[in-house]
Amino acid sequence: MPKFKDYNQNQLMLLPPDLRTWLPADHICFVINQIVDNLDINQIERTYSDQGASAYHPRLMIKTMFYSYTKGIRSSRKIEALAVEDIAVRYLSANARPDHGTISLFRQVHLKRLEDIFAQIVIMCDGLGLADVSDISVDGSIFKANASRRSTLNQETIAKLKQKIKEILEQAEQIDQAEDQKFGDRRRYNQASKKWIDPAVRQAEIDKLKDKLLKLEQAEVKIDHKQTQADGKEDRELKRNSTHNLTDEDANLMKLKNSKSYHPAFNGQIATNHQVILAYDIFDNGTDTPALLPMIASAEANTDRPAAVVKADSSYFSKDNIRGINHKDIDGYIPDREKTIEEKQLRQKTIPTYDKRNFSYDEAADRYQCPQGKFLDLSAVAQSGVKKYMCHDCPNCPVKSQCIRGKHRYIVVDPEIERYKTNMRAKLNTGRGKRKYLERMSDVEPVFNNIKCNLNAGQFLCRGKPKVKIEFGLTCLAHNLTKIANWVKQNQEKWQNIQLAAIARSRVPA
Repeated sequence: MPKFKDYNQNQLMLLPPDLRTWLPADHICFVINQIVDNLDINQIERTYSDQGASAYHPRLMIKTMFYSYTKGIRSSRKIEALAVEDIAVRYLSANARPDHGTISLFRQVHLKRLEDIFAQIVIMCDGLGLADVSDISVDGSIFKANASRRSTLNQETIAKLKQKIKEILEQAEQIDQAEDQKFGDRRRYNQASKKWIDPAVRQAEIDKLKDKLLKLEQAEVKIDHKQTQADGKEDRELKRNSTHNLTDEDANLMKLKNSKSYHPAFNGQIATNHQVILAYDIFDNGTDTPALLPMIASAEANTDRPAAVVKADSSYFSKDNIRGINHKDIDGYIPDREKTIEEKQLRQKTIPTYDKRNFSYDEAADRYQCPQGKFLDLSAVAQSGVKKYMCHDCPNCPVKSQCIRGKHRYIVVDPEIERYKTNMRAKLNTGRGKRKYLERMSDVEPVFNNIKCNLNAGQFLCRGKPKVKIEFGLTCLAHNLTKIANWVKQNQEKWQNIQLAAIARSRVPA
């Protein structure tokens, strides 16, 4: 008996191979193939012209793109390599080999309608029973932009760089004129640096400096615009409103999680249920608060169903957000920022003596009384309903230094937000409230971990918010496709009997 099995790399195949037989029957590429074949892509097909050379079929490109993203491959050049080397991609593309330029162009131009495709796949997840689209969890995470921290400049740095470039240009012009007067056209090789001997090279260097100067001037204009649009001094001093990135002008400095450093980044927001992404968006603001209501609206548009339950962490708690979900009759589970620490102090009886919670309120007189028995009378009422109370006896108080640093103690109260806090804390401390909030933690956090670690999408490759949003959308789609593929492995019989086209198009957003 021979020691080894037959090994002959030059053996020709008698019949053409079927690539499908080279892959496991439950391979994700078959799920992607079936899903994309049942998508309504008329919106994308309309973006093509019947003039010129024929293009690759958009379904071929979509299948290739979707599969690559499920493998954590996002670079157009690496996707081109997959089209040659990966059996699954060669099957999905019918052995076509689109180059990286075609792949990049398709992603930029023809996937502007990606939200429609995403909505169809979300509806498939709903039809398959993978998610309850009326119960959503919202969260955000910071993703690094494809830009350097060094290219993020403030007004002071821009002014210094502009002055330096102007001095270099002026000095170059003065030296050039002086040497022309001294040497005329008899300048020799040792009378100028090699970099400046060739007039074309010299002009190219000067043009680079002028281009840099133009970019700095444009950045200065952008920062001025941000400062004008900012709401108050505190908002103007925020990094997103006081800096500008020369590489990606849509990216803003944001603090990375578990880090003290700031980097150019975007805030990726998702709405999920059972770890299925129902909606996604990109924000250039590192604060989560403004994203809640838009994400709810996006999830409702994708699923064509109203949200009944919304869960989010304390960074989304605000008067406008709570007022908004109450107006829509949504059962919200969103703690305020002080809930954890204040309840801990209450349990451990460590509330500071002169904390506002130790000031008693006289509703009839509409005033507060401090632990020393002094009264804080109503001093102002804002148009928004916010009330300000002030104590006039603080200068004579023996414990003044323990209570305040200024002349008078103030208490600012927003009755509406205080009512929201009280009601929300009571709800979250019930058995149902605790369960719902725990659902949020297990629902949305693992999704970001999968996106950043398994799908290799912790930093964007594209630049500019529109392109970044497409890239993020493709990553979210890849996550959902993986969820569907895992479900198919356990439900092969159900999968074979499901009419995907009917599910996908039953509630496609207009």
